[in-house]
Amino acid sequence: MSVDERAARAEGRLRAAYGIVRELELLERWGKYGEVVIVGSVGIGVVVPPDIDMEIHSDEPRVADGFAVMAALAELPKARRITYLDARDRHEQGQYWKLEYELTSDETWTIDTWVFEHASTVASGAALTAALRDALTPETRDRILAIKEEAEGLGERARGYWLYQAVLDAGVNNYAEYRAWLGDRNIYERTSWMPRRG
Repeated sequence: MSVDERAARAEGRLRAAYGIVRELELLERWGKYGEVVIVGSVGIGVVVPPDIDMEIHSDEPRVADGFAVMAALAELPKARRITYLDARDRHEQGQYWKLEYELTSDETWTIDTWVFEHASTVASGAALTAALRDALTPETRDRILAIKEEAEGLGERARGYWLYQAVLDAGVNNYAEYRAWLGDRNIYERTSWMPRRG
């Protein structure tokens, strides 16, 4: 796949992602309960797997509010599965909601939503997303897309901020180098890593 083809495919998936956000009225539904930020690959503009990541920052997060949002979404005909995890007493310090949404018969999107208290000490994905938008060059953006595409072709996944760190800090060029760099790291661990400026 060429650089232009990768960019076009990523742009198409980005449009699809924001189309889902509008169709499901996610900003409006969650906005009743806090500040909504689209983070991750959609926020950065490097979408390969069909996945949308969101954070809700609330003064007083309540489990009932999340269930209210998800109850309404569950009524939609393309909503296939909803999962909830209470991780307020774990290192994530938040509430996690996952919605699987069938855009077409052969394309299901995952919408991952974390709800955090404003006072949480957990590193914000919003800050990382903004920093990455500024740090990525056309070359590093394409390298990230190429590695994600390579992983997807193998039925695997190059995970978010670990991939960005590997490309920007370690200069990895392909999926094999990424896997070697990743080693035995816990890919689910939250990180305070931020890209260097300049």
